Amino acid sequence: MSDETWDPEDEHAACERIDRRHADNPRLTGWLAEQRDRFDDWDRREGRHGGGWDFSEPSLDRMEALIREHITGPDDLFAQEHTELVQVACWYVGEVHNRTRGTQWRMDPEPADTHPWSKRPYVIMPFERLHAYKDPEGIDYDARPQHHPLSSFLSLLSTEPTAGEGGGSLRGELDDYR
Repeated sequence: MSDETWDPEDEHAACERIDRRHADNPRLTGWLAEQRDRFDDWDRREGRHGGGWDFSEPSLDRMEALIREHITGPDDLFAQEHTELVQVACWYVGEVHNRTRGTQWRMDPEPADTHPWSKRPYVIMPFERLHAYKDPEGIDYDARPQHHPLSSFLSLLSTEPTAGEGGGSLRGELDDYR
């Protein structure tokens, strides 16, 4: 056992430094710009994806239906991960989180090849809200809920569609931020 003492401020500073790097980097900036441009074109093409996307909570039910219509399952999702449909859908879902719950985009500027999820964008509450979320087990210093939209689609494709008002799994994830 070491004689060194653990300083929680060191963990806070490290966590803040990582958050800043994930918030402001060329990988994230480029991905966001590309998806925003694709979405503008995607939304205008009335026939292909219906147009009229409004970034509301109910629009996530519509996104669920679109994903289920075009993606047959988890393997198909990974095969189509880098297509316009999946990338714009990921961006859209994250934007709904941002606009309705105040989350922000993040992406690892130097993803690890051994950790594929580090290559994908995610949304998370701002660092200033770090202490509003506690890990019930007391293990994680940063317990803010984060969502990888691709992971959301993976969960969606692993379950049966839900019926009724606001019963969709994409909408249900918004409750993590309350």
